[in-house]
Amino acid sequence: MVSDDKEAPHWSLDIYRDYLRGVSPPEGRFDPEDAWEHVYDVFPVYGKLDVTGQAWSARHKGALRIRRTPLPQEGAVRLEVTSEVTFLDFEPLPTRSQRTTARVRCLADTLSTPVAWELQSTAHNAEGNARAMSELRESGSLYDGTLEFSNGDRSRTVQVVGEVTSNWSLFDAVHRLPCDERASFEFVMLEDLRLPRRGQSLAWAGRTEISMRGSAVRLHGYRQVGEGVLPLHYWLDEEGRLLLVLGNVRAYIWKGAATAINRGDQTA
Repeated sequence: MVSDDKEAPHWSLDIYRDYLRGVSPPEGRFDPEDAWEHVYDVFPVYGKLDVTGQAWSARHKGALRIRRTPLPQEGAVRLEVTSEVTFLDFEPLPTRSQRTTARVRCLADTLSTPVAWELQSTAHNAEGNARAMSELRESGSLYDGTLEFSNGDRSRTVQVVGEVTSNWSLFDAVHRLPCDERASFEFVMLEDLRLPRRGQSLAWAGRTEISMRGSAVRLHGYRQVGEGVLPLHYWLDEEGRLLLVLGNVRAYIWKGAATAINRGDQTA
């Protein structure tokens, strides 16, 4: 049970506290260097309060699944991503969701630097049908400060300086970052493996506590800020397992390890 002397939840958790009380926390040991497959529910966040006084929508639920496979002999990691993000149903907008799959080869370094990838993405309407001419197939690579993107017979290059990661790579990298108030990292973030966001920084956000299914779950976290992105908070449990990624555009909330979900042992 939650103790009376628990820490007050960090402000970034405020609007999710009621929802998280119904989410089962993970159990058991976690090795961030090992193979794993994690699943998150994904919710859009409103720019302002809606008529019910909520700042996010639990009704418009998407999903993110990330599978990590170590390639130790190659000093690399393979990430397989399946993502569906949803959009609030404003009548003039025909797109209700974006479905993306990606296969990313990353270095086994601090920020899981992506070095080669393939992705496919399609927009879908309210009936779940793919919208005409919405499919994107693209491959990319990073070598010696040059990002190269290829889409059929078209290609483009972008020069970058410094460390590079991607939003999905960070779901892997934060597992291995130190629990230290001095922890700070600067990088270029490749958003959805397509758009470089320069001037990003990730720094220690402290410790906090949240109630999940009657249990007090202690968390530690990091805060990301930078050009072209709204602040993001990454919250991990005491095992170093990423449970929450909370921003002003989307919220990613732990659903479970894929094996547990498949067994029916762990659901949101």
